Amino acid sequence: MTFLPQILLQTSPNARSLRDIKPPLDVPPNYLPYILLSGFIFAIFVGIVWLYLRKLRQPEVSPPVNKVVARPPHEIALEQLKTLDGASCDMETYHTRISHVIREYIAARYRIPALELTTTGLLQQMTREQIGDLYVERIQQFLANCDRVKFTKYQPERSEADARMVDARWFVEETKTPIP
Repeated sequence: MTFLPQILLQTSPNARSLRDIKPPLDVPPNYLPYILLSGFIFAIFVGIVWLYLRKLRQPEVSPPVNKVVARPPHEIALEQLKTLDGASCDMETYHTRISHVIREYIAARYRIPALELTTTGLLQQMTREQIGDLYVERIQQFLANCDRVKFTKYQPERSEADARMVDARWFVEETKTPIP
């Protein structure tokens, strides 16, 4: 047993004292990922600026506009009346459709919401818009006759239905001149 402690206590003949352990090596930082990320962000920024400046330089090209020529309301109304005149339907449907055509015409011609108003409301609105008294009276009579067929069980003869068509055409023809 005396041999082991001697080995452990022996020091090298050159060693004077114990040396401290070596510090870790300083590894230079790797700047490559930072450089690549900075370059990528800079490239995105330059691309956005380039697209923005390119858009500013280009004149705005609007798509070609297809001009739709609006037909005058009286042409549409007369065409619908002609179609209705040739149609074969029962009296209630006939009077409903003819009053609808005239209400659409009034709405387009005078800019009155005729389809949304009652007959009384429409006549009041026409009076407020200073449409001629003759026209208001004729429309009052026309709509009253149409309402009588639509809302009651009254069945007019064909001659009365033809008179409604004559009244409708008269109103459209008389009021087709444009508003100043």
